[in-house]
Amino acid sequence: MAWSSASHPDRLLLTRQFPIGPDRLPEFEPIMQAANRIWNSCVWHSREIREKENRWPNEGELKAKFKLFKVWKELHSQSAQAVVEEYFEAVSGYRKHRENGHEEMQPPNFKPKKHLRTVTRKKQGFDVRPDGLGLKRSRGKDPVSVPLPAGWNVIVLPDGRSVTGTPVEVKVKAIVRRRKVENLILHVTFDLGVVPVRAQEGPVSAYDYNSALVARATSAGVLDLFVGRELLAQIQYRNKVLAEFQAKLSRLREGSRRWRRLQAAKARVLEKLDRRIRPMEHALTKALAELDRKEGIAVSVLGDLTGLRRSAGTGMKGKKASQKIHQMAYDRLGSQQGYKNLRRGIRTIFLPEKYTSSTGYACGRRDPSSRRHRGHWKCRRCGFSLQADLNGAGNLLKFRLAENVVGVPGPVSFHTIRHWRWDKRYNRYVHVSSRAGA
Repeated sequence: MAWSSASHPDRLLLTRQFPIGPDRLPEFEPIMQAANRIWNSCVWHSREIREKENRWPNEGELKAKFKLFKVWKELHSQSAQAVVEEYFEAVSGYRKHRENGHEEMQPPNFKPKKHLRTVTRKKQGFDVRPDGLGLKRSRGKDPVSVPLPAGWNVIVLPDGRSVTGTPVEVKVKAIVRRRKVENLILHVTFDLGVVPVRAQEGPVSAYDYNSALVARATSAGVLDLFVGRELLAQIQYRNKVLAEFQAKLSRLREGSRRWRRLQAAKARVLEKLDRRIRPMEHALTKALAELDRKEGIAVSVLGDLTGLRRSAGTGMKGKKASQKIHQMAYDRLGSQQGYKNLRRGIRTIFLPEKYTSSTGYACGRRDPSSRRHRGHWKCRRCGFSLQADLNGAGNLLKFRLAENVVGVPGPVSFHTIRHWRWDKRYNRYVHVSSRAGA
């Protein structure tokens, strides 16, 4: 996976995975269990502070307290600090959910004693060697050497260029299935520097994400409609399976033997379903990025959907619409498309989608009643007819081209509509006829 850095919008970070093998577990097990004990110490001390002083301790307070502990000296100092930082990231997520009205959320809890926690090493926690990496431990202890294949730090971009990445973060993660460690995976994050992008004055594409459709409009007058019903069906099936497990768990005593077995079964099934969903999401965002690259797009515009689920939960949407909104991982799809665009030299920007779904593209009149049955848009003023999501993508394109204005006539005349659908024979989206895409 890759993403752009917050320090610079065009700085690309990419993570690669290297299997280490389960036979190296005796070397990494003490380190990972030491990290787990630091996590449990954070949970214990936070509970004490909350009971006595009714507050959450800060990061500096916990780091200063645990610095003298014996388990702290099992890890490199930055790795030990990273565990505390990960704990507070989980706490901040819990508190944010509670502030938003999710009273069912629980604070971060203890992990089992023999849990193998992922250990994070920052820049000073490892050495780059000719044949791989040397993972540092605490002072006075020998580092753990991890040999890597030749060219492990060379990244090939979609245009064929090879870039040598600088490692900035390393993680060691255990893959556990049925209480047995199947493999150890080394995650290395590379900094590829600032990627050159095309001039912003070039062609523009705009995307409107929906639960079952992704609409695309370009300044060249081309419209694309990606039908994602197969992806939505997998997500809906996953939610149905999760609801069945939760119903069974609610009838059991928490912590009992049957409860633990059911929790393990739930984790296995959901992991299997996620392995179906994630490749389809990556195939979709890759198809969008490749389409932009082939057509010479300079700027890709995505809708800023911040607060969409919150508005859906306050009664602004109907029951069916709210369910569809909560199905898709819009933020993850936008993040994936953003870094894939950046690898191809395309800049991605996010613009607000306000009034784009309720405004006619051709005349710029805002009229929500023009959106007819089954996602068909027909303007009551000018008679402009188009699929509703394509109309929304066109308005987002207009928002970019017309300097943040939606209520004006469309600056581009659309002349081509293409349909794309998932083909499970090739595990990718393929161009189909309009009838097959309906």
